[in-house]
Amino acid sequence: MSLARRPWILFGPAAVVAGAIAVALTFASDHDENPGLTTALLLFVSVSFIAAGLIGWARRPQNRTGMLMVAVGFGVLVTSLAEANDSIPYTLGALFGSLFIAVFLHLLLAYPSGRLTSRAGRTIVGAAYATSLLAPLLASMFPTREAPCKPHACPDDFVFVSHDHAAHVAQTAVWTSIAVIVFAAAFWLLVDRWRRATPALRRQLRPVYLAGGLSVLLLAVGFIVTPFSGAGDTFVEIALIVTFTAVPFLFLAGLLGTTLARSAGVGTIFTAVPERATPGEVQEGLRGALRDPTAVVAYWYEEEGHYVDVDGNRFEVPPDTRHRVVTRLEYADSPVAAIVHDAALREEPELLEAITSAARVALERDKLLVEVKARAERYRAVLQAMPDLMFRIGRDGTYRSYSAPSTRDLFSADVVGRNVRERLPGPLADRVLDAGHAAVDRGTPQMIEYELEFSGETRNYEARFAASGEDEFLMIVREITERKRQQVELEASRARIVAAGDEERRKLERNLHDGAQQRLVSLSLSLRLAQTRIRTDPDGAEDLLEASREELGQALEELRELARGIHPAVLTDRGLEAALEALAARSTLPVEIKGASCELPPQVEAAAYYVVSESLANVAKYAQASAVEVRVDRMNGIAVVEVADDGVGGADARRGSGLSGLADRVASLSGKLDVQSAPGSGTRVRAEIPLE
Repeated sequence: MSLARRPWILFGPAAVVAGAIAVALTFASDHDENPGLTTALLLFVSVSFIAAGLIGWARRPQNRTGMLMVAVGFGVLVTSLAEANDSIPYTLGALFGSLFIAVFLHLLLAYPSGRLTSRAGRTIVGAAYATSLLAPLLASMFPTREAPCKPHACPDDFVFVSHDHAAHVAQTAVWTSIAVIVFAAAFWLLVDRWRRATPALRRQLRPVYLAGGLSVLLLAVGFIVTPFSGAGDTFVEIALIVTFTAVPFLFLAGLLGTTLARSAGVGTIFTAVPERATPGEVQEGLRGALRDPTAVVAYWYEEEGHYVDVDGNRFEVPPDTRHRVVTRLEYADSPVAAIVHDAALREEPELLEAITSAARVALERDKLLVEVKARAERYRAVLQAMPDLMFRIGRDGTYRSYSAPSTRDLFSADVVGRNVRERLPGPLADRVLDAGHAAVDRGTPQMIEYELEFSGETRNYEARFAASGEDEFLMIVREITERKRQQVELEASRARIVAAGDEERRKLERNLHDGAQQRLVSLSLSLRLAQTRIRTDPDGAEDLLEASREELGQALEELRELARGIHPAVLTDRGLEAALEALAARSTLPVEIKGASCELPPQVEAAAYYVVSESLANVAKYAQASAVEVRVDRMNGIAVVEVADDGVGGADARRGSGLSGLADRVASLSGKLDVQSAPGSGTRVRAEIPLE
């Protein structure tokens, strides 16, 4: 097994050897007045840190906190070199004896992960390491004249330069100030981290920060009061030893608390959560077990390929951040669920793994229930978006549930629990039950159409039936009143178009028979008579031919008029503007034309021409108007044709075949015709025809 898993294999013996050397150096020292007390404190503090660090290192190899704690312990043992009677170890002890303080700051600012995650933390720790190395070096180079030990007991210092008082005071003032600033900054950063920490992170920080923060504060105070007060210095030293030594024990207490929390959390999963708990209750149980009230459970929805929350709604799993992370649970290499929780729980891997492993069983059990809820939510959303009424009806005709966009669409608002025969007219209830029974018995959908007197009007409905169980059926009802009305109007329009076509053919036949045909028959007789007289009476034949020529001209003019009634040649040859100007020229009223120069498709031009032609004819016959305005325009893909007069009004498209025929012509192009003709306010005929 690797060193990370069993660090005591190397560092345990190393600590024993280092401790023995420290004891030997201390008891053999010529300049330590109380070697027993020094040895006891040295071993107690160092062993506490090394033992706690090795336990934490073995429990959480990926976490560097245990490693840093071991480093603090060995750093404390390094201070024993200053007890040596030889120059080399004595100098090394003086130079590196303060290094453990920098490692201690590193430990606190990196806790609980053992890694420095902020720039401020890295800056402060870097400054602490530099200060712990440079300050002792300058202090050894320019020491005070007052020896720290008995006369001639201290060995030589290899880096000594001089006893220059000014240099000693300057370097002491500078490094004391720097040390106080570093400790104050570290204390401020600890307070700031605590203030911004989540509840789960505070639970981890509390034991170590309580003692470690006080130690940092006491270190700063000690550097300030040491030059001025011996009694104050003694008090600070005692308090510092107590708080400093408490850190490893509080660290172990935190590890023990995690172990107890793991056992309690697993117990919560199996005892506090009810046997038939809802997904919401399972989520609450997980929050209690993880001691994270913000934890969120998301279930994998296999059918749609995404996660859903405990209510069955789609859930987007967020990316990991410094504060929130996602733990995904799988079963047989298939996704089961995901838990979004406080990132601090990753520093308690035993707790997190134990709880999630225990919860996987409950989450796998609830996955099917949540998938059903997700489908239900999806189907409910579909149902709410549908405009139809839906009824679930038992075989005996009892309504079991229903869905309605609005209660105003219900024939009777009281539905569930009532019988079809109680809510609907008798014949209709029989038809509904027959169709429902047929859908259940045959397994094929059924459909009926019916009418209901509803809110003072007759409404048309279409009902479709499908089996939804062995003894119930689903009735889906859609109102088709508008469709029926449009169907009736379409049939009436078709009938009017056929009748109008027959009438136009009869009119054309009459006009040909009474007009051009009579003239042509008369012309034929005149030509025969002229033929018989051409030799005997040339002058009379010439008169007959002249009369025939005039008769032929009148016949041609009548044929042209008939052709214009079928389709005006000017519209084909010269366009809509010229055709409308021709209509205006033949009108008995002043006609103003606006916008007719716009280009329109041929079929739209023809419809526009007949709208204007019929409207002008109606104005001349009935309106008693003094002027007419015609406007043709294109707007948003629609051709707009308006004919407005200042006559007496009162026109009604339903009473005359002319306007109704126009409406049919416009409707054949998917357009609509609107007639506004209030009595005394003139008439405005407006046609809107799509260009495509």
